[in-house]
Amino acid sequence: MKKIILITLITAFTKLNAQNGKGKMFPTIKGETFTDKNLTLPDAGKGKPCIIAMCFSKKAEGDIQTWLNPCYNEFVVKKDTTNAFGAAVSYDINYYFIPMLNLVNQVLEKSSQDKIRKQTDKEFWPHLMFYTGGLKEYKKTFEIDNTDLPYFFVLDKTGKIVHVEKGIFTEKKMSAMEDFLEED
Repeated sequence: MKKIILITLITAFTKLNAQNGKGKMFPTIKGETFTDKNLTLPDAGKGKPCIIAMCFSKKAEGDIQTWLNPCYNEFVVKKDTTNAFGAAVSYDINYYFIPMLNLVNQVLEKSSQDKIRKQTDKEFWPHLMFYTGGLKEYKKTFEIDNTDLPYFFVLDKTGKIVHVEKGIFTEKKMSAMEDFLEED
């Protein structure tokens, strides 16, 4: 009986601390940016650290929207570090957001793309990749048990997942991602 309880506790603890693919190479995913550029990840991001944000359901949209401006401002906008007192950190990384549409939404792909395009600033379009394809492989690889949350994968220069965040934006989660970018 003690063994069963111990195994159950270890399994539960492992699940709670799962990093959704941490330590694995990010699997290949192909798509097209809203600037009509074909993209294959993680290959397109290799050579630099990379953050890939993925949204697996309509319910995750609210949470991912809390991340978009902070991530864009922190990782995409180049900060002025030319003045003598400038303490701004400017990251040299690749950043991509991928709405992972299910089969129903893929059938309605054109209207989904148009809706997202209308709601997104043009400056963000090169960082927005539209993917159509199966979701099961990615859910399994990343051990996605809650599709109602957005997932943020921090990759090293080789495409290996070094950190994962999920859910609504917090400064603590952003800081944790930045820590892994600074290590690289």
